[in-house]
Formats: sequence, C-alpha cells, structure tokens
Amino acid sequence: MSNATTKYVIISPVRNEEKFLEGTLESVIHQRILPAEYILVNDGSTDRTPEIIDKYTQKYPWIKRVDIKDRGYYLPGAGVVNAFYAGLQKVTVQDWDYLVKLDCDLSFESDYFERLLAEFDQNPKLGLASGCTYIQRAESLIQEKAQEDHPWGASKVYKRACYDQMGGIKAIPGWDLADVLSAQMHGWQTRCFFDLVLIHHRPTGGRRSGLTGGFFLHGRNLYRFGYSFLYTFLKGIYRLTDRPVFLAGAGIIAGYLFAFLKREEFIFEKDMRRFLRKKHRRDLLKKMTFNM
Repeated sequence: MSNATTKYVIISPVRNEEKFLEGTLESVIHQRILPAEYILVNDGSTDRTPEIIDKYTQKYPWIKRVDIKDRGYYLPGAGVVNAFYAGLQKVTVQDWDYLVKLDCDLSFESDYFERLLAEFDQNPKLGLASGCTYIQRAESLIQEKAQEDHPWGASKVYKRACYDQMGGIKAIPGWDLADVLSAQMHGWQTRCFFDLVLIHHRPTGGRRSGLTGGFFLHGRNLYRFGYSFLYTFLKGIYRLTDRPVFLAGAGIIAGYLFAFLKREEFIFEKDMRRFLRKKHRRDLLKKMTFNM
C-alpha cells in the first residue's frame, strides 16, 4: 500500500452540484489516507453548492472554498481548467507529491486514493492515472467505456514530476486528452485502473444534450484534435449502440464530417496531432492482430 506520508492535494472545480456534491465530500473525508489539502472552487454556482461546501470547511480545516465570478454560461474545456488553476493558486501545501483533479459528481470507497497512490509507488514510470467510472443502474454497476491508457478526466492523479514536465493542463476543449498525450510524449505511462471504482452519478457528457449539443460537437472536436476519419468512423460504429441508440455514433461521424468540410481550426498542435495518429495506428494494428 502507499506510504502514509505521501502528500496529495485535491482540486475540485464545482458548478451547481448541490445534488451530488455531498456524496463526493463524504467520500473524501473518509479516505484512509487523507489529502494534505482539498480546494473546492465554486465556479459561479447559483444553487446550494457554496452552503454545502461551507458545512465541511467549518469542520475540516484542510478543506477550503475558493469563489470565482459566474461567467453566465457553460464553457466546455477551458472553464473547468480555469477553475482548476484558480484553486491551484490557493494551495498552501507546496511540497505535494501528487495533484488530483476531482469532479464533484462521484463517490468511491475509503481505500480509493490509498490503492491508486500505491500503483504509482509500484511503477516509477506511471505519471498520470485514475480509477474507472461506473454508472449505477438498479442493482448493477455499468462501466463507462474506457481505454486502459486513458485516465478519466473526472478524477485524475498527476505525479508531480510528470505534471511539471507537461507544463500543467491546457485550457482548451479536450484538455483531458491533451494531458494524456503530453504525458506519453514525455515518456510517462498513463493508466485507467478498471478495478478502482468511481461511481459516476452524472454520465460523462451529461451537461450537454441533443444531437448537436453532444455527439455532433464531440465529432467536430475529434476532427479538431487531429483524429483520422478512419479512426473516427470506427469509433462512431462502435458507439452506435450507446444511448440514444444510433444517434450517438451517427452524431460523432456527422460532426467530424461537418468540421472537415468547414476546415475548422485545429485545437491540438501539430506534434501532438502526429503523435495521436501514430498511436491510433498502433492501436488498430494491435486489435487487428489480436482478432486474427
């Protein structure tokens, strides 16, 4: 198990999370290895979020609330990263070993961080990791689709040396893919551990709705990240059974084609796009070889 002297700091950008926030806070305060500091960034919430945070700051001095002004709208990508940095500026524990970005619609067992930090102890090359998110349906936990080398943006743990080499997190749409690629480009390993369960009370992308607001936008962004059409097409086919059935996969493919025809501006820099396509080719070859 992880050394109890290991210091980790959690930062949670939080906006209108009164429904799920307390479950996340309860999960954190019951960890076997507690964080050295927990900063919750109230990103202009208009519900009871600040009141719920204060309930815990009054009892636990290592939990702190930071407020930033309501921008008046949902800003995908950049909004959550800007809130993250607002929290990072207020961290007083400077000798942290690991930095955690944690969403406040999750709940998890008391040994979650202990087990995850132990994975870093066992593998010095591991720079970025998370557990895997699951959706509760009736009596069952349904795993959200994930890749083993792609930690979930909802709960990421960055080793300090890796975070420093990456130069932090980019305030862009797709930041949670860009940081994985950046870590890998610097020689670090990245992992999503399927046996470390995060119960996700709002499914990924749950803030967006409709074809054009969700899957279509996702497809547009895949083009802007640098995905090839072949990989995107296969990804769309794979997701045809996602809810809403057919529209999920079709929306991704349609969004990609729309961005391609409009020649929308790339988000990722050229070196990262090249690295991404090489990675996708290796993944496809591996799957083809495995299935032969």
